[in-house]
Amino acid sequence: MVTTYLRRLLPGYPRAPAPPQKRSTLPPIPRSLRSQLKDYPEHIERLQLALHGVSVARTTRRPRIEMAVWAIDDRLSRFLAEAQHELDAARCSGDPERLARAEEVEAVMFKVNRKNAWMGDEVFAAWFRAEVGPRT
Repeated sequence: MVTTYLRRLLPGYPRAPAPPQKRSTLPPIPRSLRSQLKDYPEHIERLQLALHGVSVARTTRRPRIEMAVWAIDDRLSRFLAEAQHELDAARCSGDPERLARAEEVEAVMFKVNRKNAWMGDEVFAAWFRAEVGPRT
């Protein structure tokens, strides 16, 4: 451990790459997700925040694209769980309007939760692949 640290100080040891320049734009949300969630702006915002967290976080050796996919999967699972919880509450309340709305939201979140519906988005993948290596 100490020798590894000392070797880094010696001339000729490869230096870490320069940190990438910060981007002023937020990472894109896959188009299919954005179109399916157009009636749910708070969900789009929560996805955007999760992806932004991935883009600025210090990382390990995991590729950022992989971390972004995990972040989206996590958020979509949460959205579905919240929709199912609301559906259960609506069933208990006996309010037919609330029940209809909860069933609609749950159906949308179930549909959005399928990974194959959004994984092919090239703009999303290119944004995260353009990141230069892991940040330390």
